[in-house]
Amino acid sequence: MFNFVYKQMDFAHKLDGSALPADDFKKHMHDHYELLMLVDGIIDYTVESETRRLQHGEILIMKPGDLHFGAVDLSTPYERYVLKFSADMLPDWLLAKLNECPTFGNRLSVNSYKVFEEFDDIYSDSGDEDAEERYLLMYCLLLKILVDIYKYNDRRTSDHLSSKNIFIDKITGYINDNIQKTITLEEICHELHYSKSYISSEFSKELKTPIMTYIKYKKIIAAHKEIMEGCEKTAEIAEKYGFKEYSTFYRNYIKIIGHPPLSDKH
Repeated sequence: MFNFVYKQMDFAHKLDGSALPADDFKKHMHDHYELLMLVDGIIDYTVESETRRLQHGEILIMKPGDLHFGAVDLSTPYERYVLKFSADMLPDWLLAKLNECPTFGNRLSVNSYKVFEEFDDIYSDSGDEDAEERYLLMYCLLLKILVDIYKYNDRRTSDHLSSKNIFIDKITGYINDNIQKTITLEEICHELHYSKSYISSEFSKELKTPIMTYIKYKKIIAAHKEIMEGCEKTAEIAEKYGFKEYSTFYRNYIKIIGHPPLSDKH
């Protein structure tokens, strides 16, 4: 088992025993990509409105802004590889291919376990002083995996092992389509013709988070992407995503992204 964190990379091979899942496995969303390859265990994973029991060797792809969490069968060990990385690490053409891949059901055209096992070899064969060497070798292996995923998915037929919550999908679809607007619960109720209490309770029950918190995180992560692209001033981007007070945007940005907006760094 290992956990290698360096620059924009956070790669790990994790094993949880018959105990509560690790903290980083709880519901969350973030501004980077995350790949999870299941080695062993029984887990039902939810990403946005879709839930699926993962199969051994399956690769799950979480994109920036995807709310995700899992329910683990605590009677069996839970082993997986988790690869977290920034979009900035990938060439544009590969990033576009990755975004075309489905969330669930991805596999490699070769033995998934053996390919991912190379991460363990890289980590164990390099000393602590060789972080740059580890980074380069792991980065190359990441590119190899991503290329293989999109090529293999182009050839295979999709499966239907996932279950999509149509009601939640309508809500998240409306939010994503109107992310730059000031979204209120009243507007969502008017659009979907359900009461505020029903929408709030169903959303919290299914996605384990309040709907207005979900909207806030979505807005901040979308704004963060534009800030990193550097096309507009930060204050203008904050206003574009419905934050009337920059101080509110700034405070939430630090809480969700982990640091001030790029233009506000010293």
